Amino acid sequence: MPNPLSPRNLLLFTLLSIFISQVFPIAVCASKGNYLNIDRPLGKIDVLERDVFVVFLSPRIENLSARCQPLNRGGLFDLSISTRYVDLFLGEVSVVGVQLNGPGIYNLTISFASNESWKYTLGVFTRNLKFYEEYWGQGIITRGSFVERASFTRHSGNWTIIIPLESHSLARSFSYFPYITLPTPVNMALLLAAWILIAYVNSFVFLDTYFKSKKEIVSYTRWIMVGVMMLISVYFAYQIYRFTTFTLSEGG
Repeated sequence: MPNPLSPRNLLLFTLLSIFISQVFPIAVCASKGNYLNIDRPLGKIDVLERDVFVVFLSPRIENLSARCQPLNRGGLFDLSISTRYVDLFLGEVSVVGVQLNGPGIYNLTISFASNESWKYTLGVFTRNLKFYEEYWGQGIITRGSFVERASFTRHSGNWTIIIPLESHSLARSFSYFPYITLPTPVNMALLLAAWILIAYVNSFVFLDTYFKSKKEIVSYTRWIMVGVMMLISVYFAYQIYRFTTFTLSEGG
């Protein structure tokens, strides 16, 4: 009686198992057409809070869905999807954009199906080029206010793109100097006008009190009031800076 566990039978069984494992899944995927491709193009991508991170997809994709999930210390965000968007450089594309409104780690997931090869570009709209030179490198590609991170080409099929994002606070520091975000030129003019007015009022009150002290005795109460007024002026100057830099910029 032949031995079913002979070396020859074991070899045939092993070869048959390898053949089935390689061919059978492909046949199932081809017949059902529901194979899911998972794409994690890069590791964690660093962005600056309130900047708009975007994913451009071409050619256009109609059945596009996306979601953003805070993972750690994440806060509020604004997510938008457009299946028909015209870019000056890329032409007519689909786009997913997310604005992270606070520091933290987020997971951006994009899902769709495509019947042809497609390409996608990752980048961010920003006015803070220095941040991305620090995190993404000096060789980044810029087009106006858009900074490109990377671009990839993929084959047709059902796809899910997973992109981890880490949002950094606007108040973080570079080296020994604080990172300062500037408003747009129009808002900068409003900001400077307000600051000049505040500086003028403070200078007038301080100099008036100083020269008066040379002629007569000025009470400590008046000097304290001058100091308090200057502190309040600094607070108002900061609030005007935030208003012109963030609130007006987002509204415009």
